[in-house]
Amino acid sequence: MLTYVSIILSKGARNIGKVKIALWPDYTNLSKAEKVVNLGLLKGISFIVPIHSMGDLEIVDELRENNFNVYIGYASDKKFRDYEIDDFLREAKRPLWYLGVSTKKELRELLFYGFDGFDITGYLFGRNEDRKDPMVLKRNLEELLRISKPQGRQTSLYDFLENRAVNWGV
Repeated sequence: MLTYVSIILSKGARNIGKVKIALWPDYTNLSKAEKVVNLGLLKGISFIVPIHSMGDLEIVDELRENNFNVYIGYASDKKFRDYEIDDFLREAKRPLWYLGVSTKKELRELLFYGFDGFDITGYLFGRNEDRKDPMVLKRNLEELLRISKPQGRQTSLYDFLENRAVNWGV
């Protein structure tokens, strides 16, 4: 459950300050987390809280009440959520994170709705052989960034990423 949080911190002081953003463990409230890890060590990390049902927003509220920086994570795959995107957008308060973009439809959706952050899976780039070859993967990603069409408030996926990099201090 919280094993990966322990792994993040297992190297002690060497990792403090290096991790800027991480996925919060599924279905884990703050009291469960504090039994496993010193919460003070996590204060500098922004967490993406995966929302599987709208009740999981209570975890977000609890983390924010305790001064954690939190992104609310929309599960792109329907098997990991029991709500539709309209319900999510109506109930969730920004910033929002689109978890696991794996199709161009999902990419268009995240741009259209103006999510504040996202992560992608290798499936967005086609065949297994392509995902295993770092040069092909890099070329496919660069092509995707160049050819993305304007959606929502962004002019292109490249501009979206560039704006986020500036906002995130990258």
